[in-house]
Amino acid sequence: MTIELLDPVGTVEVAHAEKERALKSLVGARLGCIFNQHVSALSFWKAMEAEVEARFKPASIHRVYKANTWAPAAAGEVERLVRQTDYALVGVGA
Repeated sequence: MTIELLDPVGTVEVAHAEKERALKSLVGARLGCIFNQHVSALSFWKAMEAEVEARFKPASIHRVYKANTWAPAAAGEVERLVRQTDYALVGVGA
């Protein structure tokens, strides 16, 4: 049997915030959605997306629906969503 010791010191990732972009209106803006697909919120999320789409008529809708309810959304997918949208709805534990 071998005992392996690991150095518990790590590096903290530094988040870089971009300048906040204010929207004059949500009507016609590009919508992004991030949702973890938890069974307890599926019906609500579907109805909410339909209402937002009907009310604000987004120019486009981009979605990130997580395959694993408990893991964070993939960074690459979130970055793509940020580039492609004007605002986002982030749901239950996303």
